[in-house]
Amino acid sequence: MKFLKVFISLLIVATGLFVTACVDLTEVNRNPNNPETVSSNYILTHVLVQLGRTHYSMADIAQKVSGVMQYSQVGTQFRSENVNHFGWTHDGAPWATYYDLLRNIEIIQQNAQNDGNRMFEAIAYILRAFTFGAATDLYGDVPYSKALEAKNENYFPEYDPQKIVYKGVLEDLRQASQLLSNLQAKDGVNATSDVLYRGDAARWKKFANSLRLRYVMRLSEKSTEMAELGINLDAEFADAVPGIFSSNADDAKIDFLGTNSENSTLGGPINSSNPNFGYKIGKSFMDKLVSLNDPRLHRWAEPVQIKWHPAAITEKDTTFTNFFGENYTVKLMPSTGVENVETGWFVGLPAGISVNDALNYNKGNYSGTFVAERSPFISFTHSRYRKDADPLIVMNLMTFAEVKFILAEAAVRGLFGMTNAEQHYREAIMASMDKWRAREAAGFNFDVYYAQPEVDLKQASSPWERVMEQKWISSWLYMESWFDWRRTGYPVLQTGPAAFYGPDLPLRLMYRTPNLDPKYLVNYDAAISRLEPTSRVPAGQSRDHHYSRMWLLQGTSKPW
Repeated sequence: MKFLKVFISLLIVATGLFVTACVDLTEVNRNPNNPETVSSNYILTHVLVQLGRTHYSMADIAQKVSGVMQYSQVGTQFRSENVNHFGWTHDGAPWATYYDLLRNIEIIQQNAQNDGNRMFEAIAYILRAFTFGAATDLYGDVPYSKALEAKNENYFPEYDPQKIVYKGVLEDLRQASQLLSNLQAKDGVNATSDVLYRGDAARWKKFANSLRLRYVMRLSEKSTEMAELGINLDAEFADAVPGIFSSNADDAKIDFLGTNSENSTLGGPINSSNPNFGYKIGKSFMDKLVSLNDPRLHRWAEPVQIKWHPAAITEKDTTFTNFFGENYTVKLMPSTGVENVETGWFVGLPAGISVNDALNYNKGNYSGTFVAERSPFISFTHSRYRKDADPLIVMNLMTFAEVKFILAEAAVRGLFGMTNAEQHYREAIMASMDKWRAREAAGFNFDVYYAQPEVDLKQASSPWERVMEQKWISSWLYMESWFDWRRTGYPVLQTGPAAFYGPDLPLRLMYRTPNLDPKYLVNYDAAISRLEPTSRVPAGQSRDHHYSRMWLLQGTSKPW
């Protein structure tokens, strides 16, 4: 009996070994809860949301770019060194995000090529171009041709010269446009995964061609050097124009849902325990909107809570109703005998002043108390910027208004064969106003607004400057405005007396904190050696400075 038990046990073991030998262990060892391959549809949603969020956040009211373009200033000590005074340091946040997204985009592209899905491949090219383009726009030279090769143990890729990156951006966008022109029945994207265009190939193609215009205009001062690389900017522009955005419905935008931290605005309660009352609209921007009686102001700002009023005899409350029927209680204070105060309903904070001056700005002789960041004498941003979601606040990657301004700029500068500058300019302003539903303002008449000498293009002494000024307004809290200002010098902006590096504004982000590995440093040092330090870079400091010129600005005398 004992022998029989042993025999049966050995038989079971042998049978198990035989069965095991016949089974493909690569199949058995796959964990269904941790798949090695993921559908591109899932990856696409992640990439689009994170790319939109990153692009939006770079010019949010509390960020550096917003401070440069004087959309915002800080009325307290908190973060004033970044937004008001430009004491910037090494910046790794967008860098790390972009390269993480690029790894995911590469997977989408590889999957598309394996599956023969031209639409997914085209989308990958567009997203790759957008992401590499944003990285080089911000930093200058970046890893490009040898990037994303960690699987080949290339952990420290070289930084490609900026012009090589821009060449690749334009080539990727052209390739995407061609792929989208030759789709087959099997090519497609899950509409629910594509949170940008819901699987609409025609709109993706418009996005690709509109981005081509953006980068051709970005490079308009570098046409000779790009031609040496085989890129004809005139030909690129002409090829793209027939297939660009044609209305606000084409905007490359992603909505905020307001249901979790990933899909909510930065200023809403889900993402911010401290509402953004400390961030004020910059005075230069505010004053421009007030002088034009621009209805978009009432979409972006609230009136002061205490208004110095020349006709007031005693303190009293009144109701201010904005262009859209929203009511605010405002206390009127007599301004007679009070020096250095503003008497308007909307007051912005001057750029680059000291923290103490910012805390007391427009306070006059008021002896009451208030929380410093909630000064009632300076306008707050509109309450929509303290909500988790609002229909007017979206993550813009590119807008129809931007495209029309590019066409208007090309026409006034005599570039790329463009004409009809005034038509494009008018339509650009109108597109921006419609995007913000500003033409719903009570009693607003666009023709009356446009006829103002400070708006009408025919009445401008410098049409180029006029176009860029209105584009600046339309680009409120939109990173593209910084890139436009850098290459044109318009609008003419300077910071104030407390800025760390004088009256001029910064030109780039500094690279992330250098890795001390020698293999990294050799590539980093090569990149910063190609930067051109300006007079604002203190003697003895690294060329990796936010006041150094990247290749795009070298030899252009722009923006200052």
